[in-house]
Amino acid sequence: MTDRVIIAGGGIAGFAMALTLHQIGVSCLVVEQVETIRPMGVGINLQPNAIRELYDLGFSEADLDEIGVPAREWALVGMNGQEIYAEPRGTYAGYHWPQFAAHRGKFQMMLYQRYRDLAGDEAIRLGARVAGYEILPDGRVTAMIETSTGTQRETGRLLIGADGAVEPGTLTLFAHPPIVQAGAHPAPVPDEDSGLPHDSGLPHDSGAPADDSGTAP
Repeated sequence: MTDRVIIAGGGIAGFAMALTLHQIGVSCLVVEQVETIRPMGVGINLQPNAIRELYDLGFSEADLDEIGVPAREWALVGMNGQEIYAEPRGTYAGYHWPQFAAHRGKFQMMLYQRYRDLAGDEAIRLGARVAGYEILPDGRVTAMIETSTGTQRETGRLLIGADGAVEPGTLTLFAHPPIVQAGAHPAPVPDEDSGLPHDSGLPHDSGAPADDSGTAP
């Protein structure tokens, strides 16, 4: 298929985009370098504007309850537990939609499973990585996709880079000016079956999972 959109990266951004395109009738292919998608990650805050979009994509509050909890408030406390500052969140702050403190990995898996159910396995290519692209004279784009068996060429109407700021596909898309890395990067926390420690050392909302202050999608 040469008229579909190619999405480099099967993370939260990639599958959120894929679900949005599927909703409006645009065929797409998600290319992800891992061979098996697993629920890796730390806590993430889904702000009310993100929840609004998830509802529009067909997710329910019951779906969100499977990956996290509604956040009632954000609180800053001292070393002895004394509250320094607090403010309400989500519907408690007057928004029409709640704010959720969620497990990032479970959130990604929810998006992945929903897109897989809707579009089928042929719309997801695992164990593959977009390493570069070429724009054709007619405006379409050919992505060079690296796999364990060699490099494949996939042509589509558009290539979207959602594979992270340091991946080859994104670096190629935004080579000028060069990308500069800055800031802290929280270490991923495995799922319950991995046997590895789960303490991310990150701050969190009251009664909510660890929070990396991310907003998605």
